Amino acid sequence: MAEIISSTSGARQRIQDLRERKKLARQVEIALAEKEAEEAAEKKRKSDARIAAKLARIAGESAPVEEEPVVEEVQQETPEETPEEEPVMKKPAKKAAKKTHYPEEDS
Repeated sequence: MAEIISSTSGARQRIQDLRERKKLARQVEIALAEKEAEEAAEKKRKSDARIAAKLARIAGESAPVEEEPVVEEVQQETPEETPEEEPVMKKPAKKAAKKTHYPEEDS
């Protein structure tokens, strides 16, 4: 017997796909919001450090030392063996044909 597919199975599949897309969209929005919050906090921290340094200079005190966040260095992978490439040979420039001047003949 042939398998009969009801018309609602396609609708259910579309609904499921829509739910998955919305879920992914929400995850992206959450990630963006977290990133923006981190950037705002970093900006605020830097601003507060600059203000504290200016207030310390005005008061005649030494400026507080701002601790820089530790940045992990990314090591680049170096290839163990570098294949030597053959130099590319350039073709010599073509010489322009000599122009000959023929005197005009009187008829």
